[in-house]
This record gives sequence, C-alpha cells and structure tokens, in this order.
Amino acid sequence: MTIKVFHTGDLHLGMQFANRGYSAEIRQELIEARFRVLEHMVSKANEEKCHLFVVAGDLFERPRLKEEQILRTAEILSDFSGVCAVLPGNHDYYHPGSFLWEKFNTYAADNIILLYVKKPYSLSDYGLDVVLYPAPCQAKHSPENSLEWIFTLPEKPPARWHLGIAHGAVEGYSPDFDRQYYPMQENELLATGLDFWFLGHTHVRVPAAAEFVNTPFAYCGTPEPDGFDCRHEGSAWLVKLGEDGNVTGKAINTGIYRFLDLERTINSAEEFAEVMQELTEAGESTLVRVKLQGILNREDFENRLQWRDRLQEKLFYLEWDDTNLQLEISPETIAELFPEGSFPYLFLERLVKRKDKKALQMAYSLLQEVKK
Repeated sequence: MTIKVFHTGDLHLGMQFANRGYSAEIRQELIEARFRVLEHMVSKANEEKCHLFVVAGDLFERPRLKEEQILRTAEILSDFSGVCAVLPGNHDYYHPGSFLWEKFNTYAADNIILLYVKKPYSLSDYGLDVVLYPAPCQAKHSPENSLEWIFTLPEKPPARWHLGIAHGAVEGYSPDFDRQYYPMQENELLATGLDFWFLGHTHVRVPAAAEFVNTPFAYCGTPEPDGFDCRHEGSAWLVKLGEDGNVTGKAINTGIYRFLDLERTINSAEEFAEVMQELTEAGESTLVRVKLQGILNREDFENRLQWRDRLQEKLFYLEWDDTNLQLEISPETIAELFPEGSFPYLFLERLVKRKDKKALQMAYSLLQEVKK
C-alpha cells in the first residue's frame, strides 16, 4: 500500500505583522491569509487522498493565542479525512499546563494527534502501518535536540514505515550560528534508523528542487510568506511512501501573498516604465519594497510620484524609497533653482561648462545638504 503524506509546518497562525507600520486592514488580511492557506492545504490533501497530514512544528506563532483562533485551527484540521499529526515547535512549544495545547486538544477531533510526548505513536488503530517518532520542542530555545530518546528505545514497535517528525536546525541546511534552535546533524538523523524525517523550522524548502527521491529528510518551508526576507511563493510537500520502499516528494505551491524586494537604477522614463511593468505583473497579491537610484530629467523626476501612485493601486502594498533618485542638473535647472550670480549658480555653471556630469550631480547634492 502506498501511503501519501501532506507535509507542512511553520504556518505561525496568530502572527500579528505589527513591525512594519502596515495599516489595520492590511494586517488583518495578512493574519487571515494564514488561516485560508491552512484551509487550502487541507482541501488539497483531501483532493490528493492523503492518509496523513503532518505539521512539523510552529503551527502557531506563540504559546498563547486567542481561544477563537485555536478553535478555528482545530476545526480546519478536523476537516482532513485522514490522520493529522501536529508537532509542537519552538514558537508554539509544549509545556505542562499549556493554555494553547490544552485548548487545542479540547477542540481537536479524533483524527488529530498532538505529538508532545517523546514516544512512538503507532497509527495502526487508524489502519496505517506506520509509527511516528516525534522530537517536540519544550522551550523556545535549546542547545540540545530532542532525538536522544529514540536511541534509548529497547526496540521499535513493528510497522512497515518508521517516520520521524522534528523541529529544529540541521547543520548545513538551516542557519543556527548560536546553536539555540535544537541543533541536529544529518548523520544523527540517519543513525536513528528511521525511514524518513519530516522537518520544520527553516522557512525555505529543502531540497530546493521541485521533487526528491529517497532523501533522508525534507524541510517543508513556510506555506505562506511572512516578510521581505521570504521571497518564495510558499510551499509544502506531497510525499509518497511507495510499496517498493521508495520515498518521493513533490513540491506544492501554497501561498496567497508574495513579498518582492527590488533595487533598481533608473535614468530615463523608459527604464521607469520597465520597472512599472515588472511590478504591475507581480499582481495585486504582492507586497513590494522598492528602492530606486539614478538621475532623471526634470519632467520625469516630477512625474515619479504619479508613477508611484499608479503602481500603488495595482499592488496589495508598496514601500517606496526614492531618496537616492536625483534630479538631473541642467543650465535651465540651475537658473530656476539659484539666483543668477550667486555662488551656487556660478559654481554649478562652471561644472556644466566642464561637462563633468558626475561632479555636477555631486556638487548639487552637497549644496542641497548645506541648505538643510
């Protein structure tokens, strides 16, 4: 029997997006999008007839959320037609008396298993020849991983498939310079003797390819991007455990919103139009941070804010930085800006005659600084 697994994690439900000065409407939409993505993933898993839905940690943003958010999450996961296994991550770590997980367990349907104890979880009662081996987080930071209990097992329960689920940083794959995110090594994962490891923590997909065959582990990445340092479209894995013993994975794009960070040099209206076209094609579900530099003639320089406003109408959100975009200094511009015979006028006129555009622009910038 081929077993199909939908592998996700790092959804961070309840994230508030309070760090960028977003409007209340944008913040609420970004918060809501994460719940919609979970709904879409459950729907996709049912469509693919998956037997197991794995959440490899950080389903929630923090250990305490509003009760209605916890209820909503449990209800969404309860719509999955197979077994849903949820691992506490370092953001939503488990501890005795946890409000988050006590409420989650209260609302969870019978098909949802919370993997908070370091023990084998047999899925034979659900008709699956599978045992899960969780490595849950019990604090936000830890210099030690949670794999040790697997090595002390006297023997593994009988099953065709032995699958690990962990949340933390694997050396060489997920940055952890201070070794505080449950650091693991690839050879440790291999030494457990398990058939495959479903991992969470890093927000990019590993392997980066769209498919894999017989890798020892995979990171699912975050299914919904959450900031300008997260430049992919959101992802999850559809994993097949084949009758022949092969483990294969296919990446699935899952995100609703996308973040785009651009820096461009603009020296003409034509180049500005190219940037406008590129960003417009990004679509109305895109949040853009754009930083412009270059030199524009007076007409184009004055038109830049109109271009910005038109662009803002076509995107979900726009951060616009044109502080390094300069007005081209010409004899006409000098005459408009400075009294004839004044020091700035004479100084800039001399640079015009020398045809030293670089020095001319630099001198104008310095004069502007002095005026401030």
